Amino acid sequence: MTYFAGEYDVAVIGAGHAGIEAALAAARLGCHTAVFTINMDAVGNCPCNPSIGGTAKGHLVRELDALGGEMGKSADECFLQSRMLNRGKGPAVHSLRAQIDRRKYAETMKHKLELQENLELRQAEIIDIKRTGDGYDLTTQMLASARR
Repeated sequence: MTYFAGEYDVAVIGAGHAGIEAALAAARLGCHTAVFTINMDAVGNCPCNPSIGGTAKGHLVRELDALGGEMGKSADECFLQSRMLNRGKGPAVHSLRAQIDRRKYAETMKHKLELQENLELRQAEIIDIKRTGDGYDLTTQMLASARR
């Protein structure tokens, strides 16, 4: 059985780090935005490593921060400890990594989505995307209706 999920300017599928940042950016630009996630308890989840930063992700977090993203701000709110990596190498490869409280981080990010104007957080599985003459149609399997 499929359900009509609504009409949106932007539909973001997935509420991990990238999905959260994309949805917040679109909503802040004034687009009517929906974020679809299979599990509302997994919004902003850090499943394997509860840290923000490091040699690769640290560069990305700084770019997001410069563009007004939430990952760095939320990491600061959920901070446990930090460590400078690669101290035995030259300063060009030094990299700060912050360990965070993963549950608090997920709660914080979900709360920011819920409070954002122009944004709806929806629990559904997107099973098909079809191009139409004036946009796209998403076919969903609703797992539970979840709106702000």
